[in-house]
Amino acid sequence: MVTQLGLCVLAPIFLCIFIGYWLDSRYGMKTMVPLLILGVLAGGKSAWHLAVKTLEQERREDEAVLNEQQSQRERTGISRPKQPSRVRKEPEEDALAQKKQAAGREADEKWNC
Repeated sequence: MVTQLGLCVLAPIFLCIFIGYWLDSRYGMKTMVPLLILGVLAGGKSAWHLAVKTLEQERREDEAVLNEQQSQRERTGISRPKQPSRVRKEPEEDALAQKKQAAGREADEKWNC
């Protein structure tokens, strides 16, 4: 990122300096300073666009990671299977418990005679 940013700033500056020097030496025009200013402005604009694009890309990647983490939390919401109730029994267990209680009462009645 730093190297790319540096090249985006320096390339237009050196290109404008080269063109200004060539125009000065070839045609005798004094355009080096205006072209240097133009190169600095072009390099600044290029760096600005690169930084904005990079920050936008990082924001999208962060959102994607956050969405992935949230979806992982939703999928792992239950940590273990539901345990059967100790208070409310299933119908067949309830019938078996009633038979045991009835057998226990009958045994108590035999001994209480």
